[in-house]
Amino acid sequence: MMRLGRLPHDPAALAAVPVHRFGAVPPPPALDRRGVEFAPELYGNDTLPDCTAVALANAARGAAALNGYGLVVYPEMVPLFYSSCVGYPVNLAATDGAVVLDVLRRQMIEGFDIGPQVLSGEFGTLDPASRSGLATGLAHLGPVYLGVTLRDREMQSGAVWDVLPNRDDGPVVGGHAVIGWDYTGLGDGDTVRIGTWGRWQDVTWRWLAARLDEAHGLVWRQLARTDGTFYAGVTLDRLQADLAA
Repeated sequence: MMRLGRLPHDPAALAAVPVHRFGAVPPPPALDRRGVEFAPELYGNDTLPDCTAVALANAARGAAALNGYGLVVYPEMVPLFYSSCVGYPVNLAATDGAVVLDVLRRQMIEGFDIGPQVLSGEFGTLDPASRSGLATGLAHLGPVYLGVTLRDREMQSGAVWDVLPNRDDGPVVGGHAVIGWDYTGLGDGDTVRIGTWGRWQDVTWRWLAARLDEAHGLVWRQLARTDGTFYAGVTLDRLQADLAA
């Protein structure tokens, strides 16, 4: 049995976070990153409720891969960062998890020590109800940090996660943090590839519409390309200006 670890967000706090806006830029009809040499890691999320830190580490590694290089994350540093977010308890396995905004703010203000270096990323929200906005965020920002609510069916099945009429998916199990990576199309039944529990999982857009609670895009200062830009030509100054607006 895998662990979860995303605690419910405060809607008022989430509403106060700057929003990524892409204007009238349409998303590509499909986004295929199967040629990128990157796969999510587990980082203890089979025994620890540290998914919020795990998703952060995988998002950073994915962003580095898209910018053209590898990023070394010492495995023990991810649970340690999670521990710092929940007050350094003696027994991490007995904790309940963390609030995504607390984790994102901690890495932005105090840094995310991954071992070889300390990362610090600017972040903003994406509208979880906007398929176009989410797809554009994936295309322009790289991996997107997602907070979803899982039901019992997802804990038992590795098939495509979907929601179907008149099917009982079981009770709510809890909140989980994952990364969004790419997608096959923009229709209800097209699939989005998410990274969770050290593997890729295909989910439909209609599943995301039903289970997605929050979405965030991040840009790390330390992960820029040699010309100072990030994936798809984003610059930190432009991102900060967009978020401030």
